[in-house]
Amino acid sequence: MIILIILITACKTTPKIEYIISTPDVVFPVFPPPDCVTYDEKTDLVSMPLWYWQKIAEYKIDIDAIKKYLSQLKAANK
Repeated sequence: MIILIILITACKTTPKIEYIISTPDVVFPVFPPPDCVTYDEKTDLVSMPLWYWQKIAEYKIDIDAIKKYLSQLKAANK
């Protein structure tokens, strides 16, 4: 009986840790088939539509935001 009282008291007095770090909203891009990307062996250049390149850039920005968020969480847990 005493153990139950201690457990109930301990649960109520333990502070709840809340993190106030915004969670980035990441939407994974739907990349088209690779046939819109071409490689020219003579010039060693890759060509792709601008909108495809923008999706890659946005994806990289989102990944960086996730890494920053996770590092902040890790630092907060230390």
